[in-house]
Amino acid sequence: MDWMIEIGYALLRMLAQPLLYVMILLLLISGYFRIKNDRRYFGRKVFPYLHEMKGTLDLSIIGSVVLSAFALVLGFVFTMPMLYVIAICVTIVTCMRRFLFLSGSYTIGITYLICFVLSMYMSEYVKTDWTTSFQQINFTYIPLLLAILLVIEGIMLFRVKAIDTFPEITMSLRGKYLGRHRIKKMVFIPFIGLLPSGLIESFDWWPVIALGDETYGLVVIPLFIGAEHAVRNAIPKLGAKWIATKLFLLATMMILLTVMTYFYPSFVWVSVLVAIVGRFLIQYGFRLYDQNQAPIFQLGNEGVLVLGVLPHSTAAELSIEPGEKILKVNGMGVNTEREFYDAVQVNRAFCKLAIQDYQGETRFAQTALFEDDHHELGILFVKEKYKKKAVSSEINVKG
Repeated sequence: MDWMIEIGYALLRMLAQPLLYVMILLLLISGYFRIKNDRRYFGRKVFPYLHEMKGTLDLSIIGSVVLSAFALVLGFVFTMPMLYVIAICVTIVTCMRRFLFLSGSYTIGITYLICFVLSMYMSEYVKTDWTTSFQQINFTYIPLLLAILLVIEGIMLFRVKAIDTFPEITMSLRGKYLGRHRIKKMVFIPFIGLLPSGLIESFDWWPVIALGDETYGLVVIPLFIGAEHAVRNAIPKLGAKWIATKLFLLATMMILLTVMTYFYPSFVWVSVLVAIVGRFLIQYGFRLYDQNQAPIFQLGNEGVLVLGVLPHSTAAELSIEPGEKILKVNGMGVNTEREFYDAVQVNRAFCKLAIQDYQGETRFAQTALFEDDHHELGILFVKEKYKKKAVSSEINVKG
């Protein structure tokens, strides 16, 4: 009965946390500015609001169950002041509209550092109940928590598909327009942790974390894990897999540090620093990796480069991906966006494409055209010029 009451309290405590509402605000703000740029450069909205979380429901459910199981069995204790510190960190990120610092390495790692500094060196400037609550927590579970969150982040990025990244327009140092993609994903991982002072007594099956004889309650922590990387040269989905493999390696290091922390609690500091620095090095390493790739999202001489594909469009049904080239349309060679459009108009009921993939191999695709099809089949190109104000470029292909 006590467990049922605590589960009800846990749900109410989740609604009382500002972190949940801060993250919802971040998603809405991010979507607003993304759609605003889409209308400016492409004349229409490319992806809807909340697309950053598309396809993550199963990962959210499995990740929440696994993390909750570890938290309850091993005894991960949180306090409300600690959750407030997490919310403050995420709020700062929200002001920058970036998902990069939503990695568990940053949110949980920096939260631990702040809690430690406040309790040890700034207790006279902080409320007594806050410092007391920090001192109640046995932080030896932090390395394992970071390892689990890094694995979830890695899986999230490893599953990124071509349609999941966001096309953008940028300008080179020479003043020419270039295309790029933004890998931007977020997954919601609400998990159950322990809260000091509740109806649940300490059990012997909390073997790793020494909890003592106190009573504990339950709290649902509405944690969001995010990642954001700009891609100029690499194939976006391949770049996401590159990052994911490095995250799995970092998670393995964190598991090894978890074992060390069990025997030497002072290794919590080392593990947190490894997680923060390691995540930063992955970000920096990917930037170098991207720079060393041959540029693809720029205007070329042969064929027209696919910068992006509108969801549920003809191009999406033909499995056309960003980074591929359209060499021919209805048997006619095309090198510009205008030539592509004119070639599509040759046959307003049917279209045949010659497509060159990343490896330089050519395949053929064909489809019927309908009245409500996008005038460019839902393909987004890099243009030589862009209008400053958003204008609609929708023209229907009449069958």
